[in-house]
Amino acid sequence: MTVEDKKEKKRVNFWISAAPGSLVFVAGTFNNWDPTANPMHDQSGKGYFKTDMLVSPGRHEYKFVINGVWATDPSCQKRVPNTFGSENCVLQIAKTEFKVSESAHSGKTSGKLEKSKDVELCRKN
Repeated sequence: MTVEDKKEKKRVNFWISAAPGSLVFVAGTFNNWDPTANPMHDQSGKGYFKTDMLVSPGRHEYKFVINGVWATDPSCQKRVPNTFGSENCVLQIAKTEFKVSESAHSGKTSGKLEKSKDVELCRKN
């Protein structure tokens, strides 16, 4: 992965509740659906599994794998059918865009670049 590729990726926080002691992973188009590539951790020991990942801009489908069983994200409202007769969750990552901000007093551009909002999660916050 080049430095430019890494700059384009956005940090996404995945989380799900499962029985304490479970083996939980997130798999999707961002990791070639590898069911063990991205383990999730329950740091509290109370069944709240989470992980942060850098994900490229674009539309991604994903699911969780809990103790070997594929599961959708209960907090994701955006889903699409898959070839296995179930559904995948959809995550949309927007590309970072820069815009020139304008001074509120002068109406002239300041030349200052501001980062726009870049990650649209399908989850409720």
